[in-house]
Amino acid sequence: MEKGGEKAGGLTRTDSGVLRPNVADASILFSGIIILFVLTGYRVQSREFYSGILITEFVIMLLPALLFVAISKARFTEVLRLDSFRPVNIPIVVGIMLFAIPLTAVFNLLNLFLVNSIFGRVAVVSLPVAETGSQLLVNLLVIAGSAGICEEVLFRGVIQRAFEPLGTARSILFAALLFSLTHLDLQKIFGTFFLGALIGYIVYRTKSLYCGILAHFTNNAVAVVAAYLSEKMLRILQPSEGPATASQDISALFDVFAGLPTEQMIFVFMIYGFLLLFTVTVLILLVFLMTRVNPVRQKAMPYDFGITGGSLRKNAKGLLWLLPGLLLILLWFYSQAHGLLGTQNAVTEIFRWLVGAGA
Repeated sequence: MEKGGEKAGGLTRTDSGVLRPNVADASILFSGIIILFVLTGYRVQSREFYSGILITEFVIMLLPALLFVAISKARFTEVLRLDSFRPVNIPIVVGIMLFAIPLTAVFNLLNLFLVNSIFGRVAVVSLPVAETGSQLLVNLLVIAGSAGICEEVLFRGVIQRAFEPLGTARSILFAALLFSLTHLDLQKIFGTFFLGALIGYIVYRTKSLYCGILAHFTNNAVAVVAAYLSEKMLRILQPSEGPATASQDISALFDVFAGLPTEQMIFVFMIYGFLLLFTVTVLILLVFLMTRVNPVRQKAMPYDFGITGGSLRKNAKGLLWLLPGLLLILLWFYSQAHGLLGTQNAVTEIFRWLVGAGA
């Protein structure tokens, strides 16, 4: 594990000599970005989705992260892990993300089932589906490309690196948690947390943010292409019917499972269970292969993946700077929960007005 060493201004020097932003500064950065994101993100995306996404990713997330590193006078290549990229990792990382998709889907379904059980319905927001090849390319660049670059620089580049004094595992999990909460959706927390943790481990093990960007791009690109192909198939099979919304699809899925006889339900779960077991087995083997291809050398990277070490108590004051951002996220979730229940009060009305009726 990488231990915190001497401090230089707003930086912490690690035992390996890397100057990186400290926990307090990264926490302030996160809260500042969340304030900008909540107060302006929905407004710009509701006016025009594509330009809104680009503004959100590049102006609200990427630019502050880069300015933060520049102001801290740390080396970009060291803090963001931009020095090395091993080509052998490309097929391994892509394979890991492809075989992680079924497990992510399980986490998402569990999340949606929990929300449906508590609130009686789900309200999944679908991304724009491409209708032509050119639109598909635009979606790949905007939805997969911009998120893959901007969010990885912020979360796996700056935040995960800054949180390493807490312990390597804690830094990965903290960054993954903040990453999942930043999506501002009660229905996607489980899946995005799993993906964030997996990508965080990929970046840690490969010592390269490029691998994290590739992993994030792969996941989003598969979703974009799958939506495109699904829409094409639905138009061929049901040309006269309007497209069903994602919420209708999920609610119908829950209704179908609820109406199955016990024997059929057991059979269905067994089939899907075996398929999931196969994909998880391949995923574990690919992660193991990545660890073999990218051994942790003590001198080059003197920190392990243990959860011990690193001091939460020593950095508790720094972590308190996360509270403004986390409280704003909780307020968003509170308003979103009332939206699912079909109720509102003075707090939700004021908040919806503040963010542009986006919660």
